[in-house]
Amino acid sequence: MNLKLFTMYYSKNELTFLYNKNKELDRKALAMAHTLGVKINRQELSTVRISESLFVLFLEKLKTEPKSIVDKSSPYYQKELRGRDFNMQEWYQIIKRKPRLLKAPLAMYKGKVTICQSPNDILRLV
Repeated sequence: MNLKLFTMYYSKNELTFLYNKNKELDRKALAMAHTLGVKINRQELSTVRISESLFVLFLEKLKTEPKSIVDKSSPYYQKELRGRDFNMQEWYQIIKRKPRLLKAPLAMYKGKVTICQSPNDILRLV
């Protein structure tokens, strides 16, 4: 993987925050992130296309497979994806086309990553 690609989308000294502005949890987690006093690289999923390198970096830091960060309760997942296997590139293409499938918010700061299931989960990064 080309590490130079990361510098365009990720800086270790800023909090990279992937979120959906239409979800209350995501907005609350973003508000909590602002209390940390660090620069935030906000990546709103309906307006910004996540880069493949950033997608892979999040997965590597989480030590997980793409399917584990997908919202399996989504009607699209249930109808179109459930029971099927995809490789990393295919999952990236699926998420790129349907960013709301990604469990959000996801946050990364100084090499640590968390999937925020509550706004306070953002505090795990500091």
